[in-house]
Amino acid sequence: MTGKMHGGGEGKTSQHRDLYRKVLLRRNLLRGLGEGAAYVPFIGDGDIAVQVYIDREIFGADLDGARVKVAAGRISAEQGPDSPSILRVSDCDTWPFADMKVGPLAVGDFDSYSYPYDSFRAAWAGGDWAKRCVLFFTDAQRMAIYRAGRWRWPEGSEGQGDTRGEKEAAGGLYFARHVLPWFAAYVKPYRVVRKLGYSSGSTRLVYWGALIERT
Repeated sequence: MTGKMHGGGEGKTSQHRDLYRKVLLRRNLLRGLGEGAAYVPFIGDGDIAVQVYIDREIFGADLDGARVKVAAGRISAEQGPDSPSILRVSDCDTWPFADMKVGPLAVGDFDSYSYPYDSFRAAWAGGDWAKRCVLFFTDAQRMAIYRAGRWRWPEGSEGQGDTRGEKEAAGGLYFARHVLPWFAAYVKPYRVVRKLGYSSGSTRLVYWGALIERT
């Protein structure tokens, strides 16, 4: 589960598990957020983008060209013929818009299913981020910890646990002890204003987001 999975990673016919919960998480954190573009890697068929970000300029990407075409058509249909949004076929673990100025970005939606942090780190370095922005992540590394005993920490290093005790030690407080402290330090001089999230029972996937503000 530590390899690259694109387009949401949950299969062509069912990109999202409990899409309504993903949408609700996003709408709750986006309340009161100001203007700014949305960066949506792993955009897939555009299911989240057309429900949540259609009033914003959308910069999206996915490895699957057919799905990018579907998403572009759906976004264009909603935003009209003068849609400012740009979608590209690209490896989302890199920054797809290095050849142009993108931003200010108010939203980054890293719905990668498996490992969102390569994509986030590339975008954080490459994009022009607004003073106040919201970031979303879909993280399956707890599932990798318990099922395979092989995972990646958010900064990119690899973890390994072969015994039950090692897996429990890594997975039990994975989010609180590892992800959140790393994230808070990584985004400085931004500070975390608000965070929300939930986990998906049997799969142990973590869906979370944070409103951050530059101090």
